[in-house]
Amino acid sequence: MTQTDLASKVGVSQAMIHFWEKEKATPSPEQKGHLKKILGSVWTEVHAESTDDPHSSQPGAVGGWLNRTRIERKTSVPELAERTGLSPAAIYNIEAGRIANPRAATVKKLEEALGVEIPNEVKDESREEATIKGFGELVDFDPHEDDDPPSLPGIYVLYDISERPIYVGQGADIKRRIRDHRDKFWFKSPIVETGAYVKINEKELRERVETLLIRFLKSNAVINKQNVDR
Repeated sequence: MTQTDLASKVGVSQAMIHFWEKEKATPSPEQKGHLKKILGSVWTEVHAESTDDPHSSQPGAVGGWLNRTRIERKTSVPELAERTGLSPAAIYNIEAGRIANPRAATVKKLEEALGVEIPNEVKDESREEATIKGFGELVDFDPHEDDDPPSLPGIYVLYDISERPIYVGQGADIKRRIRDHRDKFWFKSPIVETGAYVKINEKELRERVETLLIRFLKSNAVINKQNVDR
């Protein structure tokens, strides 16, 4: 966002934005409120590690499209969050690649807020990258958004802000299982930042895959206690 763009949104001159940045002037409390609404305050928290980490996620097909389109429409992340009902952190995570294959409902909210549909080739690329042969599509979700976890049977994994898997679970209704976790002391950012799931209908298969994943992760599945030797 240029100084001119920001000045137009706040209702001041471009020169005033320049003075604020150079600390030659101070915005009024009302202007500070406008700035916070437009620029937000979570970028540093969400991106502190990924900015300096050469091994951090790269934006997926949807994240790249979202970032380009949002900038073209001169829309800040907090503004887009307000229009979609998503959290700013969720949008940052999509653009950063932590949520590489967001749910269809999330994609629809973004399309409606930006007034443009994601090209089919972008959606196809995202699905192709996330498909596990023999199982299906690995779909990312925001565990802190009440409507984002799916009411579907399957396996799910919760990741911390560094994308380390900290919990593996399964259930006939993933949304209900995630709601159960929210009462736990560990269920908060940055310990739990993102999640992903694969739909699996058969209970026996879910339980076998869950046990296998937990045993593979060993002590890296920080929160899990069952099926692992410590």
